[in-house]
Amino acid sequence: MSQKSLVLVTGVSGYLGSHVINQLVIAGYRVRGTVRSAKVPDNKKAFAVYGDAVEIIAWDDLVHGTHPEAFKGVDAVIHVAAPLVGREATAELAISVSVDGSLNIIRQAEQAGIKNFGYVSSVVAVTMGFAQGQFTPVTDQDWVPITKETVLSNKDTDKMTVYVAEKVLSERAVWEFVDQHPHIELATVNPPFFFGPFAPGHRSPFEGNTFNAQSISTTDMLWGLIKPSGAHPLAPCLVDVRDVARALVAALKAPPTSEVGRKRILLSGEWRQLAEIAELVATKRPELASRIPASQKTELPVKVKPMVDNTRLKEILGLEVTPWETTVLDTIDALVNLEKEWKARGVDITAQ
Repeated sequence: MSQKSLVLVTGVSGYLGSHVINQLVIAGYRVRGTVRSAKVPDNKKAFAVYGDAVEIIAWDDLVHGTHPEAFKGVDAVIHVAAPLVGREATAELAISVSVDGSLNIIRQAEQAGIKNFGYVSSVVAVTMGFAQGQFTPVTDQDWVPITKETVLSNKDTDKMTVYVAEKVLSERAVWEFVDQHPHIELATVNPPFFFGPFAPGHRSPFEGNTFNAQSISTTDMLWGLIKPSGAHPLAPCLVDVRDVARALVAALKAPPTSEVGRKRILLSGEWRQLAEIAELVATKRPELASRIPASQKTELPVKVKPMVDNTRLKEILGLEVTPWETTVLDTIDALVNLEKEWKARGVDITAQ
């Protein structure tokens, strides 16, 4: 692919999607991004920062929508759009939206003659051991053993388990499709929770009359470190959102599957204790030290150990991950800037 190739990216209005656009433009690609119709005007305005390198189009129904015009002239597709945890009314609907939506996109891409496909999965499709304090190393061959039948047969299944099922089943479905269409070059990335600053085109956290915490995605967890409420306990597993975006872009020029095998790319930063993260922020940003609640300075009851091997990230894509200290501090700086912008409008978003 030439660097002036056109890449279709789904879900560009979000935290990760906007970073994917940013990395594509930096690499010299042209981008066609999809958002819901209601979001088109705001996103056209936000992504105008990239000039004519980025165009925004509407796609409201990823599950059933057919948009041949969206794939016209496209050389590759990166599928980022995915339902949020607990957004759908039932577990069955949540799984259907995730699985059928992903398959709808890749089917239409294949029918349009597109052979290069990138897909965002999650580390929760690989392991959930860290949730139980079990830090057993994992590889790209590992999968969480969960089935649709198991999830739907239990009426008390929690939202996180449903989310895990969405990730496992949708990624498996995409790989099965590619197994049946081996001319497609697929690369999936499986990150843990990602943090980092906001991309230039991600303006939704700064706009509107009221602040929407969902607009800042998983950075809300790190924000809890310096909020009076300490609203969200920070998981020990993290990666820089810019690394996830860079991996998706680098995969467009990765060696073919025939040479390197299945391109299921695990990537993760260093996993740290919450107390270590709190100490870093207090030391490097001393003006924030008094804002860190005591509850955020505690150690987890188990020792955090490395789980994810980034070897294939380096071997196949030639990438290294950003140091965790850089990720944490850049995220905190971005959140403080967000607070200041809202405060200038008379709104204290730290109270939310």
